[in-house]
Parts: sequence; structure tokens; C-alpha cells
Amino acid sequence: MEYSEEFDVVTTIAIAFVVGIVGALGAGALSGLRIGKEALGAELAAYMGALYGFLAGGLAVVLTLIITIIV
Repeated sequence: MEYSEEFDVVTTIAIAFVVGIVGALGAGALSGLRIGKEALGAELAAYMGALYGFLAGGLAVVLTLIITIIV
């Protein structure tokens, strides 16, 4: 198989996207546990944290990838 710079760039972007989204979910879940465990219970706090982590972190990942592609 020949080296393709386009394939390498697309693969790198896809991996960065997946890792960024998983990181946002994980960080959101952990912060949700830390902040809302007492008031909401551990499971609900983790779910809500993951949701908000995905919303905020997912947007940040997408914008960062777009800026990286443009520059």
C-alpha cells in the first residue's frame, strides 16, 4: 500500500475527534460526580455531567479541528 498524505490527515483528524469526544464525556462524568453526587446521586450526576461534557467539549473539539484544518 502506498503512502497517502490525504489518508493520513483524515485518519489523524478522525482519531483526534474520537479521542476528544471520549475525553469530554469522561471529564464531564467525573466533574458531575464530584459536584452533584450528594444532591442527585452518583449515577444521575455522572449521566448529567457526561451530557454537559459532551455538549461543551464536543463543540470545543469540533471548533479546534476546524481551526487546525484551516491553518
